[in-house]
Amino acid sequence: MKLRALPCAVGAALAVLAAALAAADSPPAPASVNLPQVRDGTTRLEWAQRMADSEIKRLGVPATPKWDYTSALFATSLLELGNSTPLKNFTGRNYRDYVERLIGGCVNAEGNITSYKAGDHSLDEVAPARVLVTLYTLTGDARYKKAADLVHAQFKEQPRTSDGGFWHKQGYPNQMWLDGLYMGEPFYAAYAKVFNQPSDFDDITKQILLADQHTYDPKTGLFYHGWDDTRKQSWADPATGHSPSFWGRGEGWYAMAMVDVLEDLPADHPNRVKILDVLHRLADGLVRWQDPQTGLWWQVLDQGSREGNYLEASGSSMFVYALAKAVNHGWLPKEKYAAAALRGFDGLTNTLVKSNADGSLSLTQICETAGLGRLGNSGAYRDGTFDYYVHQTRMVNDDLKGVGAFVLAGVEADELGVSDSKSNHAAEGQPAAASSTVSPRDAANAADLTPEQVAQFGWEALPQILAHIKEPTFPDKNFPITDYGAKADGTTDCTDAIRQAIAACHAAGGGHVVVPEGTFLTGGIQLLSNVDLHLTDSAVLQFVPDPAKYPRVLVRHEGVERTDISGPIYAFEQENIAVTGKGVLDGGGERNWVAQVGANSRPNFIVPLRCKNVLIDGLTIHDSPMWEINPVYCTNVIVRNLNISSHDANNDGCDPDSCKYVLIDHCTFDTGDDCIAIKCGKDDDGRRVNVPTEFVIVRNCTMKDGHGGVTLGSECTPAIRNVFVEDCVMSSPNLNAFFRFKDSPARGGIIENAYMRNVQVGTIARGNSNAGILIQYNYQYTPGRTPGNYTPILRNVNISNVTGANVPRLVILQAPANAVIENISVSNCTFTGPNPNELDQFAGKIKFDNVKILIPTAVIPPPGSSILSADWH
Repeated sequence: MKLRALPCAVGAALAVLAAALAAADSPPAPASVNLPQVRDGTTRLEWAQRMADSEIKRLGVPATPKWDYTSALFATSLLELGNSTPLKNFTGRNYRDYVERLIGGCVNAEGNITSYKAGDHSLDEVAPARVLVTLYTLTGDARYKKAADLVHAQFKEQPRTSDGGFWHKQGYPNQMWLDGLYMGEPFYAAYAKVFNQPSDFDDITKQILLADQHTYDPKTGLFYHGWDDTRKQSWADPATGHSPSFWGRGEGWYAMAMVDVLEDLPADHPNRVKILDVLHRLADGLVRWQDPQTGLWWQVLDQGSREGNYLEASGSSMFVYALAKAVNHGWLPKEKYAAAALRGFDGLTNTLVKSNADGSLSLTQICETAGLGRLGNSGAYRDGTFDYYVHQTRMVNDDLKGVGAFVLAGVEADELGVSDSKSNHAAEGQPAAASSTVSPRDAANAADLTPEQVAQFGWEALPQILAHIKEPTFPDKNFPITDYGAKADGTTDCTDAIRQAIAACHAAGGGHVVVPEGTFLTGGIQLLSNVDLHLTDSAVLQFVPDPAKYPRVLVRHEGVERTDISGPIYAFEQENIAVTGKGVLDGGGERNWVAQVGANSRPNFIVPLRCKNVLIDGLTIHDSPMWEINPVYCTNVIVRNLNISSHDANNDGCDPDSCKYVLIDHCTFDTGDDCIAIKCGKDDDGRRVNVPTEFVIVRNCTMKDGHGGVTLGSECTPAIRNVFVEDCVMSSPNLNAFFRFKDSPARGGIIENAYMRNVQVGTIARGNSNAGILIQYNYQYTPGRTPGNYTPILRNVNISNVTGANVPRLVILQAPANAVIENISVSNCTFTGPNPNELDQFAGKIKFDNVKILIPTAVIPPPGSSILSADWH
């Protein structure tokens, strides 16, 4: 951590500590300085130091050391604090000496630990050993190493669940609690790193991933407090085994465990990316449930201001620490999570920190204790319900779980809030990506991954990209279109009624414009910020192909900007918009539109242009005038759960155009042109606008009829890059290709970093112009007749784990002499149908590794032939 100048805030409490330690041959203390009383102008690090000094003053130098996890947390916070201030050589030494008495004092001359009982198999008793590892690295005292060895041996004997998770304690059989992840794993990881036990990291990461598997709730994005493998506990859900509620500090322990383990986990460990994915999901859940007024978190996270619930200090501090530390290290993107962390810490100082008459600080509203099963301090069974958690005693100070977490939060939040934090260091920024051992999140930090980084990391970059994509949310307010005069008779023009409902919803701060059951006739609809156009079950919006009912707006028609009639659903420069529900959007049909406006003025169906945070979810869409979904110049777009059926000319399914961060998930495409066509601009106009499309994820989709399952181009000026396709099913006698690339010397664009894996291909159409992998780099280009002499580039394409049951031809590559085609690979795939000899012609252009070409069972080999398959390596 960088050392920075601070106002002198050592304080009277630290002077008390220094004086006490001086009697034990410690260095003399500096002159006492009163702690500042003012709130404004105090840095976050000063808040942390003031809180630490205040608690030390209250506790005094411990006469009897205490081996428990609360003392360990406070000790850890003092060591971190002492390592962060400009008084490091003096103040840090004083903090270290205090820690040696608080935790180190539990270790005798032989390296044994007073009050520690390995046979109890309690993870709570493991936590202090992490402090011993740190003290050993600071002092070299062999006692600390011997004591750490004793605790480390407990892991070999610790009882486990049926799938290998540590029991929380011997007295809590077959149970994993989130608390236990912090009690055990940070010490386990620190020991493995310092004492070179790399195999330990397999078990460490396994524990974190098992907790995710058994306690994560995708609906809320939160983690249940505990899990019972046997489902025998009264608090356990009989189907899932998890406890009933989302307790703040429980998830706080888990969050801190992850970031502390990541600090020691090798960058190339195979489970690192998985844990980073868990961390991203956890962070998303925290941001979602953060109190917007105070920046804090509730005792029961998802219950807000429900009667009895309260803003709790320890969990809030833990969340701030975890978020801030993750951003500082580059594990979470700064632009998405830094503000939440800083709001959280400032919320603590503004809401729960109190200044006392003697200059010390107090932290309020700390939950004293909570658990599961057995009888609690009140004599009642700990059932894990809302009522149980909110009726636990609230503490002020004297609870190191709160104070220790607050100090850690202040250290990390302060570093996050300064311009030269380590998130801006070269080692954590983009230049570090040259090292193959650095994880993509560590290398890229909060910034966008560069094309070079994506090419380096490949699929490992996916979690970082997904972290930028977040679903918009809307106030829980409904605006039925029938309240504004719309009638579900299929004949009444409802255009004005729908527009009025959208305007009212927008003016009220947002919500859901509801289309109820029935068929509503309408012209063009323009969405406004914070509006969700929601179609209920059996609702139909029937769009009339009458150009008079569609305003003239800025559009981008096949990659070229112009003014023309809007699409049936259009938005311009809006934020947080959605079209959702189980209803039907009927576009009126391409033929009807051609009759009204001509072939070249057909609008695309849903067109958000220059918008941010867009969601299109759940609908059935058919009979589009042209392309179905066409976001243009948009950021953060989610297209999911759609059923698209539209077989007329140019009826592409989804065409992101010069967009950034797009997720297309669980959609079915049955189209008259490309199912998904990723685009970014055409020829000179594309070069003028100069906005690429990047970071597009396609997953869990089904492709039926279509010119290409996933197509990149043909509008690809300046660039399409960083596209990931996985877990899809594609099959139809009318499907021309499963992966298609289109460019030409007129475009001269770049298509790079395109990845496909785990795709099941059934049938690909027969014909000379069809193939599983179709590379058309002379698309709509005739030398001498078509203008343009630009260089089309295709590079870094990786196709793996694809199976094709009926693929008559595997590859077509058509490219002019000036095209650059490089680093194209097909690996671990099996295709039935192609001629194995066709692949010879692609030597030097495409690398085939472990690709099996099978002859269909219906085909009888010629006499004397023994070739039933061919393997390409």
